[in-house]
Amino acid sequence: MVAELYKLKFLLLIEFFLLFLFAASDAVPFLLFLSLIILLISIYFIFNSPIIAVHILIFSILADTFRPQQNSSVGPSVSIIEVCFIILLGLFIIKFLFNLDKKFEIPNFIYIWIPFLIWGLIIGFLTSIDQLRVLTYWKNYFAGFFAFCVTYYAIKKESHVKSVIISVIIWGVILSLLEIKVLYDLGGLTTGIVGLFLKKNLLTLGWGRSNYLAAFFVIIIPVTIGYLLYSKSKGIKIVMTGALVLMSFALTLTLSRGGVLALLITLVILFSKVLKTRTLIPFLAILLIIAIVLLSNPLTLVLVDRISSLDTSSSFYSRVNYYEDVWNAFLKHPVTGVGFGNLSFYATFILAADASPSAHNIVLGMLGEIGIFGAIFYFLILGTLLKVVYSDYRKETDQSLKILRWCFLSAVIGGFIHALLEPTLEGLHFSIMFWTIAGIYTKLHLLKFSS
Repeated sequence: MVAELYKLKFLLLIEFFLLFLFAASDAVPFLLFLSLIILLISIYFIFNSPIIAVHILIFSILADTFRPQQNSSVGPSVSIIEVCFIILLGLFIIKFLFNLDKKFEIPNFIYIWIPFLIWGLIIGFLTSIDQLRVLTYWKNYFAGFFAFCVTYYAIKKESHVKSVIISVIIWGVILSLLEIKVLYDLGGLTTGIVGLFLKKNLLTLGWGRSNYLAAFFVIIIPVTIGYLLYSKSKGIKIVMTGALVLMSFALTLTLSRGGVLALLITLVILFSKVLKTRTLIPFLAILLIIAIVLLSNPLTLVLVDRISSLDTSSSFYSRVNYYEDVWNAFLKHPVTGVGFGNLSFYATFILAADASPSAHNIVLGMLGEIGIFGAIFYFLILGTLLKVVYSDYRKETDQSLKILRWCFLSAVIGGFIHALLEPTLEGLHFSIMFWTIAGIYTKLHLLKFSS
């Protein structure tokens, strides 16, 4: 176990080193070559310890943040996460073929994905106007499926569970620091905050804008709270508290009304079961620190104002009108839908054929894109996940682990709530993170009675 953890730390150090190089240098060809060498070296470790693949997959998302953004006229480009995804997919296919003589335990949850993936791809190709969009968006859902499977099969012991949970939290902290870096790029902390205030909602990284970035905090913050309450180490509790403060501050920087509302609902759900006598003092301490940080940030007042005027905002009316377009597209094609990513071809309000194809609502989006049967397949996946998570929570006897399970359940619910307002679950990066967290949950029993 010790040797394996050293290998994992070694790979993570290399990953962070690459992130630094991407940030500090323009030598893109050299960095791509170096990344390829690192991936080739990693193959040996992944074959012997697949858990490393989970870390590489999620941290490769952040590597794309440091790539210079292309002008839309240049055309599409392959992202680092897509390259890692393809390489890891091929690697695990080879590993599976090498182990055909062994018996694999395949949970029913994995089988539920199959009809959804087949239906979405084949029906989409047969009915859509733009087949390339179908493949592009289908790939994002498949990446989520792959992330869940890799996480499920890679986590085999207690140390694996803890290492992936910590990596997810570190990931959230790095995303927060990247947002703060954007502030300094705008002229410093104070000037940057003023810039965000004037631009309203234009915090942008290499692979996502404000509302999309907020979605990650909606699912990572509950996981962080859970690990803080689960851990018995004072040092870890202090670090987790700092991480929560930083991520809460970063969430306000996004000025995402949907993200804040989704997180608030998530926290109400979380503390409805977690807030007990033994967790009251830690909760009050966390709440006080976060409140001080938020109240000292002038953007918090902007967020409150934006939330209070939600029903009169232009984004509210544009969504409502586009919802009508999506519903009409579903009524015209109730069985097959119009294909992943093809909704904008049927839009009559504002959106043109080359505009964002998202419905900004996962329920309407599924109905419009893949019809009633495809939507049933997909919500059967989410419904089964929620059922399994809640059932395991009810059966749990270890109180610390029960709290952690409930926090994970809250994260899953929060991710779905936010998907009712924003295009999150259909995005490549969020899909990978969301289903990685779901995969971690299926292995929380390995922490049972651990210190």
